[in-house]
Amino acid sequence: QSENICRLPAETGPCKAHITRFFFDHTKGKCLEFVYGGCGGNGNNFGTLKDCEQNCLRNR
Repeated sequence: QSENICRLPAETGPCKAHITRFFFDHTKGKCLEFVYGGCGGNGNNFGTLKDCEQNCLRNR
């Protein structure tokens, strides 16, 4: 399941908050920052770089 989540694109969602989150960019093979709106979005959305790496890098 994590592998599929990690292939999803970064998705800001419809809300207007500016929350720094991390997503796994499968084309680059690493976690990157993006701005999350606070609602909606998808599962490729992690609160910390470490959390992103633990969920997505271990599956590579």
